Amino acid sequence: MKLLVSGTDVGLLQAFRYLTPKLRLSDNDLTPCLLRSRSFHLICSPTRCIDLVQGILSKLDDLNPYDKQRPFFIWEPVPDLCTKSELQNTIEALNYVDVISPNHDELGALLGIDTNGPDALPQIEQCAKELVKHNIGPTHAGSVIARAGKHGCYIADSHGTNQWLPAYHQSAEKVVDPTGGGNGFLGGLAVGMVRTSDVVEAAMWGNVAASFCIEQVGVPVLSKGEAGKTERWNGVNVEERLQNYRMRVTGKQDR
Repeated sequence: MKLLVSGTDVGLLQAFRYLTPKLRLSDNDLTPCLLRSRSFHLICSPTRCIDLVQGILSKLDDLNPYDKQRPFFIWEPVPDLCTKSELQNTIEALNYVDVISPNHDELGALLGIDTNGPDALPQIEQCAKELVKHNIGPTHAGSVIARAGKHGCYIADSHGTNQWLPAYHQSAEKVVDPTGGGNGFLGGLAVGMVRTSDVVEAAMWGNVAASFCIEQVGVPVLSKGEAGKTERWNGVNVEERLQNYRMRVTGKQDR
């Protein structure tokens, strides 16, 4: 992290580098308990995505051939391979996952479209709809969820869902450090899909999860509420924040 001073303006320019060797995990590293997970978040190339999904499903079948419940797979393509030259490989991988979730830059780079100009939002929509045409998921019922920073996220699927969900924090003053926001979003999305099977509702969970990640430097602070029974993150009840966000988006307090 580097401190920049320019006149009277002071800002932080963040950089990222690995301080320890990267660990390459595979389906062979999963214990029987982890193999039974209801959802998996994959961050990898298209070809490795296919290998991982096939490997996990094969091991699950060996573990219990009578349990045919398929886990929920979320794929976050690695930024370096979000290029037009990798588009065909990306399309081939779409059939194996339930959600593909690039950020708006990565989505645009895949299709060679600028998603940062004055027409950014329509361009993001165009790109997402283009990927949906290529049959996401084994039953073609999967979704594209484009993460778009301050604009929130855009959801598109083959059932006709074409919806923007706003970011939880609407004031830049609330965003202290965006590091981890994307992973927080996809973690919340995964839990939301497992519990609700509704991609729009699950994306709301993702936006709320991301909001806790970005409103301080480092991870959110966990504490206990009333009588030690209620979890609070950054002093806030997660369910209450989710309900407030749902009311803002849909006008409904509860599902």
